[in-house]
Amino acid sequence: MDEDKRRSGGKKDGGIVSYLGIVLVMLSFILAVVITSSAGSEHFAENLIMTIAMAIAVVITVSGYLMLAVIAAAVATVDFAGLKIYSLVVLGSEIPPVSFLWILLPAMCVVGIALYVKRYSPLTLENALLKKQIAELVMIDPVTGLYNLRSLFMDIQTQISYAERNNSPISLMIIRLRYPAEMRKVLKQSQYEKVIKQLALLIVDTVRLEDRVYSIDDNGGFGIILTCDKEGTKIVEKRFRGKLEDPKWFEGISDKQIRTEVKIGYLQYEKNKYNRNANDFKEDVEEEVNYDM
Repeated sequence: MDEDKRRSGGKKDGGIVSYLGIVLVMLSFILAVVITSSAGSEHFAENLIMTIAMAIAVVITVSGYLMLAVIAAAVATVDFAGLKIYSLVVLGSEIPPVSFLWILLPAMCVVGIALYVKRYSPLTLENALLKKQIAELVMIDPVTGLYNLRSLFMDIQTQISYAERNNSPISLMIIRLRYPAEMRKVLKQSQYEKVIKQLALLIVDTVRLEDRVYSIDDNGGFGIILTCDKEGTKIVEKRFRGKLEDPKWFEGISDKQIRTEVKIGYLQYEKNKYNRNANDFKEDVEEEVNYDM
């Protein structure tokens, strides 16, 4: 109960401070309009510049750079005060009394927007942290429904340990679209995603049930953990390329002819070479993909 009261009281206090802040900002700009209209046309330019300076300070504060906004407001105020002192002392110009409000308005505006933003800064930080945590926990690619790169690294480590204990072969294959950038230029985003989905279905239809397929990026990259040696992996590649030549897999996605070409690389895991280092193993397979011309 006490904790709830404290939280409720904190929210109310935060709301009051926020409302006070927005009132200060609105009052600052209302007074800026009053000054501009009261000072006369000969002072219009300087009043407009000060109003713009206030607006810039607000934008800087909202962006999270409070100290920079304070400096900007201070520079604008000092420059304006210096100009007025010069006009009064050297040129003997008359200064409308309302113009002296510019000495206060930039600072008042920055303080007001800082109070307003202060209430939402913890919420913004909390939301950013929450999104980061969710992203770190997500293991499924939203487009293909396959496990993602994070899952690949977790599973391949397990599969390597299993293969070493049982003295059985394990291979990693990576498949990538050959021209993803060009495809994105000629297809809509929804059409491009359909191509990726169909490519995923084609791969899943090619491999055995015990083999595992992963979507490892947003550009049509797939990783496959195969429980076979390099020769067996060659058979999988041949079977996959044969199916890829069948145009039925990508029919109806676009009125334009879609030519889906891929690059493929694969290697069999070697205990003496990689010593359970899944990252080095994957990087070497990526090199094989790059060599596939």
